Amino acid sequence: MDEILQALKKSGRAAFRTREYAAMLGKEGYARLALHRLKNQGRITSVKNGWWAFPDALPEAVACEVSRPAYVSFHSALFLHGMTTQTPAKIQVAVARRTRTYPVFGLAVKEYKVGKDQFCGFLRKDGLLLATPEKAVADSLMAPRACPEIVLQEALEKTDAGKIRGMLATAAAEKRLTRLMKRVEQERT
Repeated sequence: MDEILQALKKSGRAAFRTREYAAMLGKEGYARLALHRLKNQGRITSVKNGWWAFPDALPEAVACEVSRPAYVSFHSALFLHGMTTQTPAKIQVAVARRTRTYPVFGLAVKEYKVGKDQFCGFLRKDGLLLATPEKAVADSLMAPRACPEIVLQEALEKTDAGKIRGMLATAAAEKRLTRLMKRVEQERT
């Protein structure tokens, strides 16, 4: 059991499924019991039915594993990049399929659907798939309720508007970007 747990931890993943552990263990019927024993020892935690995580894992990294393929974006990404002082109320991830909401370590995870052609513009940072600052702003402009405008204004001062404009797929998002850029300019003067 210890070797399998160490192998899963070394893989860099924050969460894993019961069936993955069972396949590595080679004893399907015993895997659930073994995982519950590891949980009682405090070596892993239960995330949701069939999902387990290491206690020191970042909730955002666990959300990316559970929602795979997904990356952290919107208000959550802007906060992780240090571009806003306002803490997000939930972990926000971008997915290219139907969305759902679920909890991870007591925090709500909200998935937002982006088009398959828009599922790009992220990087791996500390084992976490994270949207670049410009991509996080672009995603937020495309999903208007994902991020408060005050946060977007704060982030626009620290990002390249030209890159953001190139990532937008709708006229409404471009209009919103133009309006927010005007507000930022007005506040500077």
